[in-house]
Order: sequence, then structure tokens, then C-alpha cells
Amino acid sequence: MDYINLPSGRFAYISEGQGEAVLLVHGLGSSLLDWQPQIEHLARYCQVFALDVRGHGQSEPLRAPVSMAELAADIADFIRAKQIQPCILVGISMGGMLTFQLLADQPQLVRAAVVINSAPSFIVDSWRIRLQVWLRLGLVRLFGLPGLARMLAGKLFPKPEQQALRELVTQRIAGNEQTSYMHAMRAIPGWSSLPAVQAVETPLLVVAGDRDYTPLAYKQAYVAQLRNARLEVIADSGHATPLDQPEALNRLLDGFIAEHSATLPA
Repeated sequence: MDYINLPSGRFAYISEGQGEAVLLVHGLGSSLLDWQPQIEHLARYCQVFALDVRGHGQSEPLRAPVSMAELAADIADFIRAKQIQPCILVGISMGGMLTFQLLADQPQLVRAAVVINSAPSFIVDSWRIRLQVWLRLGLVRLFGLPGLARMLAGKLFPKPEQQALRELVTQRIAGNEQTSYMHAMRAIPGWSSLPAVQAVETPLLVVAGDRDYTPLAYKQAYVAQLRNARLEVIADSGHATPLDQPEALNRLLDGFIAEHSATLPA
């Protein structure tokens, strides 16, 4: 683990390998550790960076409300500090949202992007969505992050043979600092990077687990609104695709990186 001081605080990151710069951004309540299957695979031919988002892992905690634009600005600061622009950016869930936000704000920093089980907006436009947000916040208040972690891990990895993944992810989510988690979560409802991201030409691969929380039709609809995006579906995968189907995801990343790398033959 390495550390870097950025304008908003100290950030933890990992850097392995040499070659095309690829930056991995995790989701809410997670950390760079969830990318280990991808780090090990991609570091054979890329310089892979994985960053703990502010308020997560070993990075600077969150002590006040924060916006998605501010969290995306941290990623931009990291890219510039490490002088890896334009890089290939890969984000899952909230990390995918931050990828969309960065594409909307500073697309020149990104050569190509991959978003996994994510979306360019989270509009609270129905009582169902509002209830989901209230329920998550309420569960944290009632049971703390350890209780929420057990519930989420069971939903992410429902199969009997996924017991080891359930235990691993339960431990990682429970290890979050609760105040930071709540601030990060509150940044998401009402956020949107549209229509700004609709004008961006950056090549984009949208990856969807076929058992993800949000329907495939929803991802198909927003991909159709973007200029240079395509959708790939990974079978027998839930929301945590990097962990439950690492080989399938790695194959997609291999092809996309080769297609858009400045240093590898296409």
C-alpha cells in the first residue's frame, strides 16, 4: 500500500506492473482490495492503479457532506499527480458513477472507460426509490455497518459455495467508518451526470451482471443515449462482478484495453 497527499487529504493506493495506465475505482463501502483479481491479472501487461475513494479504506475520512463532483475531482487530482493522463478508467457501482462524473467534468483525463453495474444518474423520482434510500440509511442507524454488511453480503453472494466471499465482503464493509459511509452514501441520491456525459465521445464499455440490482433494460436504455458506448452482459453474476466472475470480467477488460491502449497492439 502506498499513500499520496492530494488537495483533499491523504489517499491510499496500489500500483503494480508496467505499461498502459489503468485506474480502478471501487464502489460504496468497499475498498481497492476488492480489485485484487483484476490487479493480479492486468499487472502482467499494464501499470495498474487502484485507489481508495475518500471516506473508504485507508484514505482520508469524510467528516462533512460531500458531492459526487468533489469525489470525482479527487480521482482527477490523483490522475494528474501520478501523470497518467489520459488513462483507462474502470469503476464499479459508485466507482462507475464517479467515472461518469469525471467523463462529464474532465474527459481529457480519460482515454477510455469501463463502468460495471452502474449508471450515469441516480434520480429519486418515485416512492420505491425513495424507500430504498431510506431503508439503507435506516439499516445503518439500527444495526450499524456490521449488521448492514451481513445483509449485503448475503444478497451479493447468495449461493452456498460463495460462503468465503460472503465472509470476506462482510468483513470489508463492516470495517468502514460509519460517519464516512453515511456521507458518501448521501452524495448519491439525486445525482446525475446527464446530459453532460451524453456529449462525450470517450469510448465506454458498460458491463452488467445478469443478476445485478438494476434491470438490464435500464442499462440498455442509458447506453442507447451515449455516443460511444456498448454493453456487455456477464452471465451468472450479481452486483459484485469483479469478485463473483473475475475471469469473465478480466477477458472483457483484456479486449477493451487492447482496443484502446496507446502502447499495446489492437
